[in-house]
Amino acid sequence: MDKLKSIYASAWSSTLTIIVVVGITVGGELSFSFKDWLTAFTGHHWITKSWLSVISFIVFFLLFKIFKQSADEKQTKIALNVLQIFITLGFIAILGFYFYEFFI
Repeated sequence: MDKLKSIYASAWSSTLTIIVVVGITVGGELSFSFKDWLTAFTGHHWITKSWLSVISFIVFFLLFKIFKQSADEKQTKIALNVLQIFITLGFIAILGFYFYEFFI
């Protein structure tokens, strides 16, 4: 069952990391000061965004892994289904944002 708990934690961590990355991406494009702030850390906003995504995944994973007592198959399937939905929504959000920025 520890394997299911890790899958569960990974799925929710990935979902939350997608939300963070989409927020940082759109925020960085809308606010030059925010993009400059991201650039100040590593020299380029993409590198900082990558580090933030790795850090957020690890932090969320550990939180779910530590605080979730156990995960059964049903909970794990739900977490994976939610992840699939947010992968699609994140893709649509970023693609839609850049299309909007390009055409407007």
